[in-house]
Amino acid sequence: METTSPRTLPLVFARAAGTLAALLALTEVFLDWLTTISLNVSILYSLPLVVAAVTRSRRLLWSMALFLLATTFAVYSVQIPVHTFSVRQEHFVNRTLAGVVLVLTAGLLHVGMIGLDLLEAQRRSLQAQNEELDRRRREVEALSDRRTRFLASASHDLRGPIHTISLMAEVLCRSANVSHLTVHVPDIAHRLQANAAALADLVGDVLDVARSDAVGVELHLTDFCLCDLLAAECARARALAEAKDLWLRPEVPAYPIRVRTDRVKLVRIVGNLVGNAVKFTRTGGVTVAAALDPTNTPLICVRDTGIGIAPDQVGRVFGEFVQLGNPESDPGQGCGLGLTICHRLVEALGGSIAVESQPGIGSEFTVRLPAACVVKTPEPAGDGEGPNRSGTGNGQPKGF
Repeated sequence: METTSPRTLPLVFARAAGTLAALLALTEVFLDWLTTISLNVSILYSLPLVVAAVTRSRRLLWSMALFLLATTFAVYSVQIPVHTFSVRQEHFVNRTLAGVVLVLTAGLLHVGMIGLDLLEAQRRSLQAQNEELDRRRREVEALSDRRTRFLASASHDLRGPIHTISLMAEVLCRSANVSHLTVHVPDIAHRLQANAAALADLVGDVLDVARSDAVGVELHLTDFCLCDLLAAECARARALAEAKDLWLRPEVPAYPIRVRTDRVKLVRIVGNLVGNAVKFTRTGGVTVAAALDPTNTPLICVRDTGIGIAPDQVGRVFGEFVQLGNPESDPGQGCGLGLTICHRLVEALGGSIAVESQPGIGSEFTVRLPAACVVKTPEPAGDGEGPNRSGTGNGQPKGF
C-alpha cells in the first residue's frame, strides 16, 4: 500500500483548494452573466478569494481578484442598456463598491497570509531550537553519565594499588624492627615499586582520557622514521620483557619509512600496545612490525603469544569501561584504559586500529596510518627484496 509523505498532504490540499476556488469563481461569473437579478457582488465574488487564500498562494489570490474585478465591470457593461451609462447609476455604483470590496478583501487576505507565513516560520524556528536544545541536553546527559561511570570505575581500581602499597609499607615498617624479616625487604620493595608504577600508569591514563574529553587532541606534526621509532620503543620495553623471560623484537624493512605525523602521540600508541602485549604474555614473546601495504599505507603490527581475548570481548577492548583493574594482579581481565587512549589517538591521527585474537594463542593489534602521512616512498635495491632489520629475509614483515 502506497503511503503519502507528510510534505505531500499540504500540497494535495492546496491544489484541491485552488481548483475549488477556480470552479467557484467561474460558476459565480456564469450566474452573474446570465441573471438579471441584482446580486450582492461584493459577497458573492469574495467567496472564491477566501477559498484561494487557503492555498497560501498570493499569486493565485491576486490573479483571481483581478479576474473577478474585471468580470464585475464586464458583466455590468453587457447588462446595461445601450447609451444609458451614468456614473450616478445605482447599478454602476454597486459594481464600483463591489470592486473596492474585492480589492480590500484581497489585501486583507494577503496580510493574513503573510502573518500565517511568519507564524509558521517562527514555529519552525522554535521547533528547530527545541530539537537542538534536546540534542544538547541528551549530549550533556550522556557526557555526565560517562563521567559518572568513569569516576566510579577509576576510583574502584585506584583503591587496589593504593591498598596494596599501604599494606606493603606497613609490612616494611614492621620488618625494619624485626631482624629475621629483613630478608623480605627487597621483595617487598620490588612489589611496592611495581604497584606504584601501576598506580602511576593508571592515573596517567585517567588524566589522558579526561584531557581528551575536555580539550580534544592537539596534533604537532613532525617528520621522522617509523622504523627507528619502533626500534626505540622495543628497546625501552625490553627490560620488562626480559624480566618475564620473554623475547621482544622489531620486524621492520631494510628501507626507511618516513612519515609526517605527531611523533609523541604515535609513541604513546606503540608504547601502550607493546606494554599491554608484554603484560598479558606469560611465555613466548612480542613482535613489533612495520610495513607499507600496496596502497602505500603505513602499518604497525604488535603481535604477542599471550593469553588472548575471548571472542565476545574482542569488540569491546577499545571501550572506556571494559576494565580498569591492575592487569598484573588480575591478568584475566581486559586491556584497560590504554587501548581506549590508543583508539582515540589513532583516530586523531586520521588512522584506524583493529585487533585479532585467539584465547590461549595470542593477539595482534594493527594500526593503519593515513597514506598521506608518508613523506618518502621506499626504494629498495634490486628487485625490491632484501634482508630487513630483523633478519626475516624480505622487505616486508611477516604477518602483513
